Amino acid sequence: MSEQPVLPVCESVMLVFISANPIRNQTPRYYTMRTLQFLVIAVLFAACTPKAQLPQLSTEEVLQLVDEQNYQFNLEFVRPMGGRQRLITGTYFMRVQKELIECDLPYIGRAFQAPIGSTDNGMKFISRNFGYTSTTGKGERREITIQPKDEPNIREVFLIIFSNGKADLRINSNNRQTISYTGTITALPPQK
Repeated sequence: MSEQPVLPVCESVMLVFISANPIRNQTPRYYTMRTLQFLVIAVLFAACTPKAQLPQLSTEEVLQLVDEQNYQFNLEFVRPMGGRQRLITGTYFMRVQKELIECDLPYIGRAFQAPIGSTDNGMKFISRNFGYTSTTGKGERREITIQPKDEPNIREVFLIIFSNGKADLRINSNNRQTISYTGTITALPPQK
């Protein structure tokens, strides 16, 4: 018995779509079906393309970046207090340096006080005067507390960084509900 080559799932599904509909006649319904087949195949191709990933850091590299206070938190998921976890696309981040903390994260939740005339709805701030404490928890994880002194709306930022580069971030605000984020830790991008 001859061995047939094993095709990846996407290619085998596309072959079924192409070979399952022989040409019968050139009616408008035929063209509608062909258009539908083309769209399904296009969606399958798009679904099979690999997603660009951030470089994976080793445990030593992650801990060194955190100990030097020279890292970036890259957002993957947001968890508002009163809702479900949501996958976020885009380039949201929190950069931590010894002299500066820059935060550009989305906010989903309830605000107790709306700023007048502001169109900025996210957790966006830059702090140059802040308290920074870091302790080592279970399994080499770092538990970091940041208290911005020059940002009146942000009370505290809690960051738990695991040795595999994953991190949980929670921001307590004075005029908004607490919000949590999940993401990864990477090195700071090069300055332009």
